[in-house]
Amino acid sequence: MIIKTNEFELEIFQGTDVYFGSRKTGQTFKKWDDIDDNTKVGLEKITEHVKSLGKYSEDLLFTSVNARSKE
Repeated sequence: MIIKTNEFELEIFQGTDVYFGSRKTGQTFKKWDDIDDNTKVGLEKITEHVKSLGKYSEDLLFTSVNARSKE
């Protein structure tokens, strides 16, 4: 999973790697096995939120497209 904004990037590959880059704090690379359990839970929650945002975006964009095509 990859999230990018103008301010930061987050890449979470559960079970393998995590990358975070920020203009403010720089870059960090972590191996999944080196991350503590509480942080893993937090990263898993972020992943679930991103899935929800993806679904919301899909619904929003395709509903808008479908509504316009019926006009």
